[in-house]
Amino acid sequence: MQIISRNYGHYFNEYSRSYPTEFHEAAGYSETHVQLADEVSQGELGEFCFQGVRIHYGQFQTLKADTICSTEDFSSVEMMFLLQGHISHESSLRTRFASQQHNLSYRPYGDVRSLFETGDYQYVGVQLTETFFSQFADDTAPLLNQLMNHMARRETVTLSDRNLPITPALQKQLIDVMQTNRPQPLKRLYLEMTVLDLLRQQLEQAEISQSSKITTLKTSDVEKIIAVKNRLDSRPFDTYSLLQLSRYVGLNDYKLKKGFRELLGTTVFGYLSSIRMDYAHQLLRSTNQTIGEIALTLGYSESHHFSTAFQRKFGYLPSQLRSGTTSSDL
Repeated sequence: MQIISRNYGHYFNEYSRSYPTEFHEAAGYSETHVQLADEVSQGELGEFCFQGVRIHYGQFQTLKADTICSTEDFSSVEMMFLLQGHISHESSLRTRFASQQHNLSYRPYGDVRSLFETGDYQYVGVQLTETFFSQFADDTAPLLNQLMNHMARRETVTLSDRNLPITPALQKQLIDVMQTNRPQPLKRLYLEMTVLDLLRQQLEQAEISQSSKITTLKTSDVEKIIAVKNRLDSRPFDTYSLLQLSRYVGLNDYKLKKGFRELLGTTVFGYLSSIRMDYAHQLLRSTNQTIGEIALTLGYSESHHFSTAFQRKFGYLPSQLRSGTTSSDL
């Protein structure tokens, strides 16, 4: 089993790593950590491997837009959770992830071109071998059965046709995966249990989303909701009310409130808070502004209220990001 990554940008031409069958190391478990510090990226990449599972994660900042092409000589099911950033994957299956989105996909082969925009990134990916995933086959579970049928035909497929929102419970688990400092063998046991629970939550969320699909959104309503999103993206520090935004696009506030959640998986003001926090994260990493100054920029009169909200989203305090203590040494 081998993964080869080729860079079309700036800091390496090719990186190759070989794995034993089913990711099963002789010691039963392995982990790797790489620090990024070059003209393109700064941050950390990590990886945990054990029987049937490869967990990989990243917390980094891209200083220039970049493209990574990865080739894998094995098939796999992959859960992808993007906590922060924007990534486009191009292969036999085209996918795009925005902040706070996740999905699961099966690829019979790995030949993926990933496009990274400039900015901050935080993600967790979980690769499962076909052997590992197949143990959960269940004819009574429609989504699982659908995935298994595609795997049998070696056809690329995603769990959900629309990316799912990362819930607070998922976010807490994902951050803990990146920061876990448990000793062996407790760490492997914890990671195995977490992988199964992430898969459970992903399947349950996809089933709920599929069973509650609403088809009442007209194309014109979708365009208006996207116009609201674009307004928030371009002017995140303006003061808004739901009524004001409704009038801005000519959509009643009930349709805007309901449609925004359906289309984007979060509320209007939940989305606004998220992009403001993303901006605060960027300011903390790239400027010398104090935490108090950044809090005021975001509209917080008290910096401790800002710190609480920041920790709720990212799992650590602004002061920890500034001091470089967001990840525990493993």
